[in-house]
Amino acid sequence: MAATGGMKARGHYIRKRLRLAAPARRLAAFALLFLAAGILVLRLGAIEFEALKGVLVVAFALAALSFLIAGLGLVRAWSRGYEGGGVAVGALALSILTLAPFAFAGVLAYDNPQVSAAVSDGMEATDIAAEPATAAGGAETGLVSGRRFQATAAQVFGVSRLVLDDLGWNVAGVAANAPVEEEDGDLGTSGTIGIPVPTPRESIDQDAGEDPMDQPDSSDYAIEAVATGPILALPSDVSIRIVEDGPETFVDLRSVSRDVAWDLGQNRRFIEDFLTRLDTAMAGALTVVPPAAAEN
Repeated sequence: MAATGGMKARGHYIRKRLRLAAPARRLAAFALLFLAAGILVLRLGAIEFEALKGVLVVAFALAALSFLIAGLGLVRAWSRGYEGGGVAVGALALSILTLAPFAFAGVLAYDNPQVSAAVSDGMEATDIAAEPATAAGGAETGLVSGRRFQATAAQVFGVSRLVLDDLGWNVAGVAANAPVEEEDGDLGTSGTIGIPVPTPRESIDQDAGEDPMDQPDSSDYAIEAVATGPILALPSDVSIRIVEDGPETFVDLRSVSRDVAWDLGQNRRFIEDFLTRLDTAMAGALTVVPPAAAEN
């Protein structure tokens, strides 16, 4: 007490600050915005998927670096009492938000074979583009069970049209076998011929803008459509075959990616989604033949 002149000794504890917490948070925020901007520009059609690959690599690297810095900062804040723990938490949250799509893609890559197409069991899979590593495994080419309905092809085609509208797929074209037409008789009058009727110019212009799904009744339909993914909007060419065989109609699909060599199961999901919606749409009026009956 005397040594201090009757004054109590006072002082304060100087805490160190996490110097890299704020830069890590800015880095994570930039990575998130950079990733979102790249995806938006891709969906708008301003860049190709090859250019987006560079965006994905940069965003992943920045987010991973921010995650590492923020994690080490939180360890120091917890164990040594460094200031700036809240900033490090923000950096960690932003980096996790940026890395979440990459983690989800990793799960899909683990669960799905390395192929770029899927096909139902009734379609020929000889022209499916697959990776050499999975070429030996025929079961790993995205095989999906087709459908068999006790209905005419025209009925199934009409319901498929509604399903395609619901999915938002762009129908590029439809090929249908010519319907069976009854021969025109001359009622016993010889020498009668059919006189062609001139086509008005206006009807030609109207035909050019008609819906390709407007087709006459037939026993065989081939639909070509384009489906796009939910996030990157990567296109896949989808072929739908509707074939009538006696009292039953078979529905099979093939979906092939345009831009990627590994679809992460997206083409399989396209086919399964279409067939599930088709089952639901036809369940009220038509009977789906069970698989056991199909094998007999």
